[in-house]
Amino acid sequence: MLANLQQIQRITIWGVGLIGGSLGLALKANGFQGQRIGLGRNSERLKQALQRDAVDSVTTELTVGIRESDVVVLCTPVTLIPMFVERIAQVVNTQQHPIVITDVGSTKAALVKSVETFLDNGNSAKLSFVGGHPMAGSHQTGVNAARAALFENAKCILTPTAATDADALQLITDLWEFVGAKPYLLSPDTHDLIIGAASHLPHLIASILTNSVATVKTDSGNALDFTATGFRDTTRIAAGSPKIWTDIFEQNASILLHIDDIIEKLREFKTLLQDGNSAEIEGVLKAAKAWRETLGDS
Repeated sequence: MLANLQQIQRITIWGVGLIGGSLGLALKANGFQGQRIGLGRNSERLKQALQRDAVDSVTTELTVGIRESDVVVLCTPVTLIPMFVERIAQVVNTQQHPIVITDVGSTKAALVKSVETFLDNGNSAKLSFVGGHPMAGSHQTGVNAARAALFENAKCILTPTAATDADALQLITDLWEFVGAKPYLLSPDTHDLIIGAASHLPHLIASILTNSVATVKTDSGNALDFTATGFRDTTRIAAGSPKIWTDIFEQNASILLHIDDIIEKLREFKTLLQDGNSAEIEGVLKAAKAWRETLGDS
């Protein structure tokens, strides 16, 4: 086990769904010797996490859930994370044990700014925060979809700022390496720009494509009735949680830039079609094929 993790006696996972449950399973599978605590609002879901051995114990009580914890991992919707940090601070201020908080949110700029503003105002000297985003997941949700190998060789972006405690950053880096992930350090703004293009825009396009195809209907049949594996592969991610993705789109301002860019590229391609410019059309497709082949089959 990595040196820093040997010092951790207790990790609290707030929100034991797909990501939180997979983290709990991965910790145990890789030999973590401390306690894994599941915290949340829904007692039935927490019972499922306990039955799956994703955690060692569960509670709906915040004070109980973070008591003597060394690390709290917030696996909750991104819009709730700043509020949950504030709630943790209220409890931590009444005890002596310091806590490192990290999260798994898909957006970072607004979230990190909100949390650091709160902490910079002297609300808790016992809390450290490290923004995090493991690039692993599924269109499936809930702890029953969790698996111990989810983070194996997955990129995990950490978003430290000038205010981030160096020891806390190292601890969270070690945590993700321990469960098989490969940490990368980016600023919160850079994270949102890059992930907005690599993850958020594809989800938006998949959703719009699905809705668009669903409207193509004739007396002889509907377009959705004739979709095959290509359509299903392209739109699989549109099956993700609408609530979670609404929060993501509203939190990442860079998505507006990416939307403008994709609209411009579609307009350019439309012009190529209208002009019958076969060479340029083929050039666009060749470039896309070449870029896609650099990604491999995974």
